Amino acid sequence: MPASAPPGAQLAWVLTDSRGRVRSEQDSRRRFYAASTIKVAVMIAVFRLVDQRALGLDHQLEIATTFPSAIDAARFELDPDDVDVELAAKAGQGLPVGDLVERMITVSSNEATNLLMGLVGIPAVARVLAELGAGDSLVGRLIGDRAAKEAGISNEVTPADLAQLLTAMASGRAASQASCQAMLVLLERQRYRDEIPAALPRGTRVGSKNGWVDGILHDAALVWPDDAEPFCLVVCTEGFPSQDSAREAIRAVASWTWLHRLRS
Repeated sequence: MPASAPPGAQLAWVLTDSRGRVRSEQDSRRRFYAASTIKVAVMIAVFRLVDQRALGLDHQLEIATTFPSAIDAARFELDPDDVDVELAAKAGQGLPVGDLVERMITVSSNEATNLLMGLVGIPAVARVLAELGAGDSLVGRLIGDRAAKEAGISNEVTPADLAQLLTAMASGRAASQASCQAMLVLLERQRYRDEIPAALPRGTRVGSKNGWVDGILHDAALVWPDDAEPFCLVVCTEGFPSQDSAREAIRAVASWTWLHRLRS
């Protein structure tokens, strides 16, 4: 057992090879609120439209700071703590879709995410989940849609499903080979690296996407060791006494995973 959760908290994880074959897991099909990890599925949905020539990464999308609710289409604003200040300052201007995808992943911009979800449509994101074997997860609303949240509409993931999404990119199944490579590059450039990447030796190649809200902290990563087979690790937590304690648990699982990597 690489780590355990305190009473009343949840810790679930899955370790797979780069093709998604499970090597070890704990409660990996338990659903958690997705937080920003849902952005991986949004990214795939965008790149699939690019592959179909239905959308270009250079397509200009007008920046907005209010978004339609899933309940009644009334527009809502993000909570101040969730605002991408740099992007919000460009409200009314146009930015390329490619720039918004990059910002959604590398700095976890909620505005960029909502704009892209509005562009591709929530059903397209749901199709990504279904078609890539992530059928225990669901997407029903934009980030920060409080009315939808109160009505029970949520975005949820499981560790197993997040691993399916990441390994579909690693193996070229999520979209075209070129699009999969572009998405992997974005995951490698993700700036918030305090969970799984922080537990790995310095210089290890890793692409990841984490997510957090109060009481929730997840991380999902593809790892390419120099001396072992590539692997995918996803760890989800809920209800830990603090984000620091949840982070320590995720790092403990990652450290255990590194020690048990399949050396080449």
